[in-house]
Amino acid sequence: MEAEILALAGMGASSLVTLALQDLWGWGRRRFATLLGRGAPADEAAAEEELERSRRQLLDARRAGDEDTADAVEEAWAERLRDLLASHPEAGHRLREVVAATIERSPAPVALGHILHYVNHVPVFQAMNDHWARCTEARATTAMFLCGLPGVGKRTTLRRWLQSHRDDLPGELLQADLAPDERGRPADPAAVLERWLAQLGVAREDRPADADAKAALVRRQLRARPAVLVLENVSRPAEVRPLLPDSAGHVVLMTGQRVPLGLDALLDFEPVEIAPLKDEHALELLLKVSRSTEHPDRLRPVVRHLGGLPLALRLVAGQLRTPGPGTLEDITARLADRTTRWELLAVDDTHDLPGALDLAYERLGADAALLYRRLGTLPRTGIHLDTVHALTPDREPATARRALHELLSARQLERDGVDTYRLHPLVHDHAAARAEREDTDAERDAVTGWFVRHLRQTAEAAEAALSSRWRYDPGHAYPDVPRTPEQGARAERELARRRDGLLAAVRLAHATGRYEEAWRLCQALWTFCLRTGSHAEWIESHETGLAAARADGDRLAVARMHFQLGFARLDRWSLAEDDPRRAREHLEAARESVRGDGTGRGEGEARTESSALEALGLLELKLDRPRQALGLLADAETALGDLAHPRGRALLAYHKGAAYTALGLHDDAERTLREARERFRRLGDGPDIALNIGKSWLRYARDRLACARPEEALRALDEAVTAIEKGGSGYFLAVARLLRGDVYRRLGDERRAAADWAAAGTLFEQARSPRAEEARRRLGNSPVRSADGELD
Repeated sequence: MEAEILALAGMGASSLVTLALQDLWGWGRRRFATLLGRGAPADEAAAEEELERSRRQLLDARRAGDEDTADAVEEAWAERLRDLLASHPEAGHRLREVVAATIERSPAPVALGHILHYVNHVPVFQAMNDHWARCTEARATTAMFLCGLPGVGKRTTLRRWLQSHRDDLPGELLQADLAPDERGRPADPAAVLERWLAQLGVAREDRPADADAKAALVRRQLRARPAVLVLENVSRPAEVRPLLPDSAGHVVLMTGQRVPLGLDALLDFEPVEIAPLKDEHALELLLKVSRSTEHPDRLRPVVRHLGGLPLALRLVAGQLRTPGPGTLEDITARLADRTTRWELLAVDDTHDLPGALDLAYERLGADAALLYRRLGTLPRTGIHLDTVHALTPDREPATARRALHELLSARQLERDGVDTYRLHPLVHDHAAARAEREDTDAERDAVTGWFVRHLRQTAEAAEAALSSRWRYDPGHAYPDVPRTPEQGARAERELARRRDGLLAAVRLAHATGRYEEAWRLCQALWTFCLRTGSHAEWIESHETGLAAARADGDRLAVARMHFQLGFARLDRWSLAEDDPRRAREHLEAARESVRGDGTGRGEGEARTESSALEALGLLELKLDRPRQALGLLADAETALGDLAHPRGRALLAYHKGAAYTALGLHDDAERTLREARERFRRLGDGPDIALNIGKSWLRYARDRLACARPEEALRALDEAVTAIEKGGSGYFLAVARLLRGDVYRRLGDERRAAADWAAAGTLFEQARSPRAEEARRRLGNSPVRSADGELD
């Protein structure tokens, strides 16, 4: 519990720092004051005044480059929140809500203002500004490629330029890190496009299956909304091509060690080389970061050995912030004695980054050095505050917190969001090498286990908040918890910001023989991947999960992974990726895995066989083979036997309705869809249930139209609109109103038809759906439109 309180209080303090640097401060100050005042008006007013004083102190410290004072302000906020949580544990729920809202409202990490010290690069910024001005005047897209040595400050320069122009740049920011993963596999542009479509708010139902179509849809979205596109660690033109807009007015910022050959054939861009700092500017940075009181001449030998590499300068500056006797002399001697250097990295000979990394590490306290090595043991991904505590279960929570702050102070760890931290790739390589040298295999294996288990528990808790579906749960990790739309939305956001770490944990669990952890992680990501349409990552992670389940020797786990993989391909349905065939293979394999000879068959086997048969039925419906679909859906119900599965049986009836309509068996369609609605009603009153009832009415309306009964279709659509409104889906409400408009026209009521089409168009636009054009076309042809386009 103490670790949880410390992590939550730290997140709250970090949220306050983030808010203090943004226009969101007024919003955040009121919420934190309400939290601290605990409902007493006088206490809330005093808390708001205290927060305002602290903010002024923080801003003054940042303007002066006084990191010690800035850190002290944050630590004071953390202590205040720790005291609150210790005496009033119930306040934790409210603090989590405020932190979650801060994360949701804050800009992307790449645009956050955590850069305290930055020197020179005046010519670089002038070149970037001039190119931007020329492109803006020509109404063209601005594209720039920042290149240079590792550790020279490309990412910092990019962020600094964004922050200095944030009031003039387009509001939308799309970011992608195209660095290969820990296995050396290149980034998948399809996965990037899926993330971008979700960020752009495109309705999941409108997202296409194939990567080329995804890229085209992103481009269409960007034609009407200029954006900043940040593409980091670019090495190949092929990975950039599908991510580029085809309209003007955007800003595309790329980084990489060197400009890839052939990139100029894709777009006009300005190469911007980030060179090492000249000695006078390197000395300025060293003085600013270290706040050293030494005479500058005593620091010049250090600067000469570090060769103007900002990463090395910041690492050494971190050691000079609180020097002991002889510190400067020792650092100078160590850098001068090249025989003491550990040649870890292939860097230009004039840049002693290895020496700076060793110096920074060797001056860490024991606990900070241990945390540093543990971070190096893991894949290079964003690390959250609660993960830091999960990596140090053998240490007191307060000790872990101090170790974290020591790494931040020493510049070996960087902030990357409200409660997220990252190691520079070169620092991570150094930490990994130190762990290899100094920790035993058993110690590193334990760290891996803590990391994987923590992220698996995080994913399973989020999955429980997202869905009540049945899961294979040998670890009893899925208690029946109350679910609300707010909790579900919060869980989805939490998984989204931890996505890279979760996917890395799947791979790491499999690579280290933690097979059950790997497939359980995949199972816990099902609802998130389904809701967000993250098919590329869904399929890749589950292929690893399937291999892990096979290695684990768990027959039901193998079946579940086959089923989830098959459903992922069924849901995506990309002909270019051969999804129909491969979905069938996985679903048939899932069915065969649990069918067996009937021995040892339990609830899990029955549910899995039924789910696989249901998915195969949906596959046949997509292939326009309704008779085969009906047979499979009937088999799916039979497979359940006497098992109580009310939601599953409701869905089976719903799917049968579509098959009966396709076969022209309209009485059967009416019967099964009525059964589906009644079964859904018996499940409760939640918005997801209301949505399913509304979709059942919508499907029934289509059946009535198919058998030429438009009056019955109209009544069904009235019911559908009412239910879907309760379900909260703007997209499906638009679908229902568009269809109802069509029925009104068919019945000769042009005025009501036009009203529904207008409403559908607005709803589709709000859902970022290209189907808004359908509504506009209908409305444009309506005889009740006046000359100015308004309803007459």
